[in-house]
Amino acid sequence: MAAAGAVALGNTQCHPAIMRRVQQADSRAVPYHGVWVWQFSIDGSAAEIIETLAAYGLSAIVKTHDGIEWMAKYDDVEGAIAGPDEVAVMAAIFEEAGVPFHAWAVVTGADPVREAQMAAAVLQAGARSLTLDLEPGDGFWQGTADDARRFGQELRLRDELARIDVSIDPRPWKMLDIPLPEFAEFADGIRPQMYWDLFNDAEHVKAYSYFGFTPPDGEITPEFLVDTTAEVLRPFDRWILPIGFGAPDDAGAWDRFAVRCREQQMPEVSVWRYGVTTGDGFQSLATSPP
Repeated sequence: MAAAGAVALGNTQCHPAIMRRVQQADSRAVPYHGVWVWQFSIDGSAAEIIETLAAYGLSAIVKTHDGIEWMAKYDDVEGAIAGPDEVAVMAAIFEEAGVPFHAWAVVTGADPVREAQMAAAVLQAGARSLTLDLEPGDGFWQGTADDARRFGQELRLRDELARIDVSIDPRPWKMLDIPLPEFAEFADGIRPQMYWDLFNDAEHVKAYSYFGFTPPDGEITPEFLVDTTAEVLRPFDRWILPIGFGAPDDAGAWDRFAVRCREQQMPEVSVWRYGVTTGDGFQSLATSPP
């Protein structure tokens, strides 16, 4: 009998993470760069988003819930996600138009079991993957490491092989306040939020230097963030799937960002978010496929 937490593969025993990689290899045979969607009432209608992403050959990463609240509580438009039924409808609409449908949600740890149930329901309703936004602060993660383990156990009991990613603020001092090791244990990828324009000031230069990463020429560039984040996250042995800044001051920064991600063997890039991303951002993703 296979050991607890492992899955038999032929005559071997494999950790579930290995089995997931084998299974997910097929679905990732034609990977897509992605665009994050926050609220339809703010970013744009589903029809508009679908038309744009289909034209550029990109996938959608749509927010479905926040803690234990479905997005319809905050997103006052027809079709807003109010539960698994709406997830299923949206997934079908996006997929029929040729836009792969992924989901994301804020995880708080306030009620790990219920949050795990909601996460599993989103996946079962048709989302290709679910990304968990794991950040410290009010309205975000408030739980403990035990809560993180409980959430992961409950979620994997309901769906052992689904693709789960974790989105984080990759600044080293921010990572100290989240239970990333516990989430990485049951996750497949880590999506670091690399917002170079927001981080490019003297305080960030000083903070990064304190943690042993001195920015060249005193600037937080896309290349610096990609290289630093790769070094920090590589020990977790999970896909690193960077999120770029949708409206950079320098439009050419997107091309540099995409090139550096490829050089660091990061298989997919996404952009935060549809409502602020310029045509340059969409075009850069479209012309530099995974």
